[in-house]
Amino acid sequence: MQLEELQQQWQRLDQKLDRSLALQTALLRQTGVQPVRSRVRRFAVWPAIDLLFSIGVLLMAGAFVGDHWRDLQLVLPALVVVAGAAALGVSSILQLQRVGELDWCGPIAEIQRGLERLRALKIRQFKWVILCSPLVGFCALIVGAHRGVEYLTADRVHILDRLDPGWVAANYAFGVLFVPVGYFIARALAARFHRRSWWHAALNDLSGRSLKSAAREIEHWASL
Repeated sequence: MQLEELQQQWQRLDQKLDRSLALQTALLRQTGVQPVRSRVRRFAVWPAIDLLFSIGVLLMAGAFVGDHWRDLQLVLPALVVVAGAAALGVSSILQLQRVGELDWCGPIAEIQRGLERLRALKIRQFKWVILCSPLVGFCALIVGAHRGVEYLTADRVHILDRLDPGWVAANYAFGVLFVPVGYFIARALAARFHRRSWWHAALNDLSGRSLKSAAREIEHWASL
């Protein structure tokens, strides 16, 4: 056998080996990435629901501000609701954008980084929803109660005239103070119970456990 024929056979063997490796890589990617992709797509349903909810709240609260813009006692809580809904909407849009930017045909490391960024957005959103919920929730209660009483009484009753001013002020103060106090309490609990498995399970469930599980699967397949 001449050297030229040997080189040709060697090249053919190299080509077969390359095709075999490419096929195995494609099968490995399909087996490992496809389930994660389906899970992340299901996760995208919740940001879409949050976005629709925030749009509805923005429309109602914006209309309320327009109807009562002369009454500062009602405009201020309505503006707090508008700010909360706007922040939730922006966070939901960013999460949907992160999901759309995931390149499932790209390198595994890039997919994993994209999942981690998405998880970070989810955790940040959850943190601020919890910290701001007392203030935004009470403001929404005031706005909703006034709108309901206004409708039932043909605008003859002002809801704040029927409520104890001290009670209203105490709820506003609690909502404002809960943001920094709740933040430091959460940090203290995290420092104390960071080794407890139940604490990690709770954090995973509250901050997007499916994303963290997906990131672990991506990391596992990348290591193969």
